[in-house]
Amino acid sequence: MVDIDVAALVEDGGPIELTVSELGSVTTAPNSRTMSVLSEGGKVRLRGLRAETTYEVTTTGTARYRGEFTTGPLPDGLPPITTELLDPAATAPGHTLFNLLDLREELGDDDDLDPLRPAGWLLIADEAGEIVWYHNQDHSIGDARFLEDGTILFEYNDTGGRRINLDGELLDEWAGSIITGRFLVDAQGRQVIGDTPIVVNTDAMHHEQHRLPDGTHVTLSAELRVLDGFDTPQCDEDPATFDGSYHLIGDVIVIFDPATGKVLNEFSIFDYFDPRDDPANYNLCGLFFDWVFPNWLYKGVDPLARDWTHANAVEVDEASNALIVSIRHLDALLALRWTDDAEGPAGEALWQSGRLGDLTLTNGSWHRYQHAPEVQDDGTILVYDNGNHRPGFGTSENPYFSRVVLYSIDGDAKTAEQLWEFRSSLNGQPAFAGFVGDADRLANGNVLITDGGLNGGIDGVTSAQIVEVVPFGSDGGDIVWRLTVEGGAGWVVYRSERLAGVFD
Repeated sequence: MVDIDVAALVEDGGPIELTVSELGSVTTAPNSRTMSVLSEGGKVRLRGLRAETTYEVTTTGTARYRGEFTTGPLPDGLPPITTELLDPAATAPGHTLFNLLDLREELGDDDDLDPLRPAGWLLIADEAGEIVWYHNQDHSIGDARFLEDGTILFEYNDTGGRRINLDGELLDEWAGSIITGRFLVDAQGRQVIGDTPIVVNTDAMHHEQHRLPDGTHVTLSAELRVLDGFDTPQCDEDPATFDGSYHLIGDVIVIFDPATGKVLNEFSIFDYFDPRDDPANYNLCGLFFDWVFPNWLYKGVDPLARDWTHANAVEVDEASNALIVSIRHLDALLALRWTDDAEGPAGEALWQSGRLGDLTLTNGSWHRYQHAPEVQDDGTILVYDNGNHRPGFGTSENPYFSRVVLYSIDGDAKTAEQLWEFRSSLNGQPAFAGFVGDADRLANGNVLITDGGLNGGIDGVTSAQIVEVVPFGSDGGDIVWRLTVEGGAGWVVYRSERLAGVFD
């Protein structure tokens, strides 16, 4: 951001027309725009400018001004980010918002990292892929959404939510009950949440922080339950000492009032699935990484806690009064009634996709370890299919791959049909992002795809890529824009979003 002093130009505080133009660019598309502004305190704040770039500023109105300034560099510590403009005429206009997680200590091999380094970033790139805005925090930033009022709502540290403006000022903060209690301070002595958050009476606020159309918020929380009645061990326990129980962490969908933090409704995944019905198919062993959420939240009080369901998204389908929940470890999308209606109460299960679900797939294949379902205008559902444990794959002859897939679902008839897929690739190889990921339909019909968890696994360099695809047929598309994060293992992009008019 740059502040321009225009006090001398506008004596009465009236409007002026200000043009900001990039000078001397030979490698990227020009960055120039004209805006009408009002002088506030004698200054105009300019946002959305490229780093280390000289700009010319001219004005018209009651007085004339012409001047130049050069912006500063991006902050230290960011990985290289490159962009390919493969077909600019076919891309959807606008800037791209994405988050960047620094997990090098957990996923990489660098033991000399400063533990106090900023771990979470929000970045906005212009159409040429140049970073023109950034915001960083001490802890991880997950789901981020640009709201209609020009602010950004994001999930923070898997335990809270924040809303900021484009100046980085904290406007609102929400926090679960654990991060305001025993985990208020992290291992480095830093207070995670601010002094005056709106406390929501739930354990966590992970993966999703979403404003619903009625103004309420929905998030994902978690709970720990001990279930008895398992006849045989599933996770290599000694049968002689196995007590027939598993300590399972399941997810909870929480709807709350953002003004007060009052929980308005909540739906526990334990009420829809009983792993004792088919223990071998219900992922009882969970993830073994103690540092990953939700393990770190519960392992300290129960070392036997296991990450059972690992939900990662909640999407609303207003037309069918449904919440679509992505439950990663069960390979499931679960549709629940959002609010009470003539057909039944809120929380009632409507349908479930995936290998354990009640839908018959008439063609194509089901998603595996999926992320980020998005309901389309015609009621179809776009899904980022990570592809973990995909049957018939995982060998050198048939390597795992990630894809974006579009399904048509008839909840009444209990049928589903695969309409389209796009398989990601990198350097001619199938791209497998075993975690995180996103897919968004853009205004021009293209699809913005985030292969966020490549983690250097293909070429040792590429951490993540965001591609814009023009879809065609039932199984393809042309890539017209690509942004690549080249930090190797440990840099992760959770989701991305294309924005129109963000700096206008």
